[in-house]
Amino acid sequence: MCKAALTYLLLLIPLISFGQNKEYGFFKTRLVNEQFIVDYSDKLSIKLFGSMKSNTIAHVNHETKKKLEYKPNESLNLGFGVGYRWFGLDVAFNFRGVNHDDDKFGHTKRFDFQSSVYTRKFAGDLSIQRYKGYYLDNPEEYISNFDPDGPYPTRPDINTRRYGVSLLYVFNHGKFSFRSAFIYNQRQIKSTGSFLAGPFFSYFRMDADSSLIISEAESEFDLSQDFRGSEYIRYGIAGGYGYNLVLGHRVFISLSVVIGLGPEIKKTPKLNGVPKNTESKFTGRAATRIALGYNAPKFYCGFSAAGVYAGERDDTEDYLERGVSNAKFFIGKRFNPPKFLLPKEK
Repeated sequence: MCKAALTYLLLLIPLISFGQNKEYGFFKTRLVNEQFIVDYSDKLSIKLFGSMKSNTIAHVNHETKKKLEYKPNESLNLGFGVGYRWFGLDVAFNFRGVNHDDDKFGHTKRFDFQSSVYTRKFAGDLSIQRYKGYYLDNPEEYISNFDPDGPYPTRPDINTRRYGVSLLYVFNHGKFSFRSAFIYNQRQIKSTGSFLAGPFFSYFRMDADSSLIISEAESEFDLSQDFRGSEYIRYGIAGGYGYNLVLGHRVFISLSVVIGLGPEIKKTPKLNGVPKNTESKFTGRAATRIALGYNAPKFYCGFSAAGVYAGERDDTEDYLERGVSNAKFFIGKRFNPPKFLLPKEK
């Protein structure tokens, strides 16, 4: 634990020093460079969208890297959104006529709140997820003569909880715009990128009635490794880079990759005759954002996705891999706001 904390501190010192540089002062807000960004926050924006969220887990063999991958029965939600200046609201609904594959993948109960906030200088994420009911996504690797058109092995007893928060500072916020790629109240008109850095925290727990290892795969995995009731607390500092590639002033591709480092505290309960235990390791996480679309003065459409992937990556024993993802596609239009929304003249 002390070694992990010392390494964490050594990583933090140069980041703080970089943030205090006169050119990139952390508290210094640079003006929007109009050669790179066009602002549309004074327009009323209305959009239609579809979204799909997920929370996956996998028991990984530390030697062969083979996995037992479990996923919830993912559902497509459809909705609409409105945005004006600082205010934005998205409302989505689960249409049963669209999601009717419970016979194949089982039923998943979920509460999934994932929210992202993009200001000029910061990109923040908050997630609260509770899932109950998973299915084995790769049974063909372990079950002979498995029929992919038939029902998949389901685990209605698997229950996961995850809470996470992260914040990224956009160093080149005068020229680089996350808003243009993800909330569309700006438009990037010239390609550029920015370094990104900030803290993160997450908590995860998985419960089930039995081990994740199915009988057909017992020879492929360590049966003594049982992750039921295990808790994972992770925190640290992340850093990376984002880039907006603009083609013809309106078509764009946005990609950011951020690597986080810090201690992870794993708490395991007393189970199968093994006493409860608490251990800490210095581990990493990867967070990605990708978006592509068309952004014009009045009309826009596109696709975006974000994901966070974590796991102990242990070389001495099997480990539990976790992933969170959120994908969205949308089409929208900007309007001049009605008079009652306009600021009153003094």
